[in-house]
Amino acid sequence: MDLQALNRKFFFSFSLVFLAIGCESSKLPADGKSAREVYSDAENLLRDGEFENAGKKFKDIETYFPYSKKAIVARIMSAYCNFKSGSYIDAIRELEIFLRYHPYHELVPYAMYLLAMSEYMIISAVGRDSEQAEKSRSAFIKLLNRFPKSRYAEDCKKRIVLLDDIIAAHELLIGRYYQKRKSCLSAINRYNYVISRFSNTKSAEEALFRMVECCRNEGLSEEADNTISILKARFPNGRWIKKLNGL
Repeated sequence: MDLQALNRKFFFSFSLVFLAIGCESSKLPADGKSAREVYSDAENLLRDGEFENAGKKFKDIETYFPYSKKAIVARIMSAYCNFKSGSYIDAIRELEIFLRYHPYHELVPYAMYLLAMSEYMIISAVGRDSEQAEKSRSAFIKLLNRFPKSRYAEDCKKRIVLLDDIIAAHELLIGRYYQKRKSCLSAINRYNYVISRFSNTKSAEEALFRMVECCRNEGLSEEADNTISILKARFPNGRWIKKLNGL
């Protein structure tokens, strides 16, 4: 067999393998339905509130029709079903994959918002680690920076305000912990962090008051007086102003 004939044979064999792979990737579900029919079934399940079953149907589209126009949207819908059923980690995983492979798709703003909301929904109580609140805050800010005029912008701003309160309250809690154990310098560092980064939160006022306490306990009279001036200027009618007389 000459070289040309061998090349033709190799090319023909490679083509058969390629066709076999292509056919395998586009095989139909067990019930033989098309991508459009499966998508319609998933929508009906979603409409009926059967989020887990709907999510499985949307995943079927990704599995059996990965190159169809419905496949990209199906991943978003699968993530939404996970979100609605409370499977936030799974939703985040789906959305991260979508954003990695489709960074310029028209649904990117919604995907980023749904991801941020999924992070938001798994935030633990204030008394625990605030890392999750920081992750959610970062996700909302990322969306705002990239799409400042999106339909989700206003809600993002409101969520960030709430998250600032959560993070600031957590830092304030740690500061009080140090203060009770007479580690006033460590407490001051925490209070200063709240005052400088979260100045508009309700925790900032108490942080200023607690800093006055710590400064006086450490004999830092000048720093205490300066902090009192800031407290009076920022919160002239605040509840912690009244407690100054007792110090």
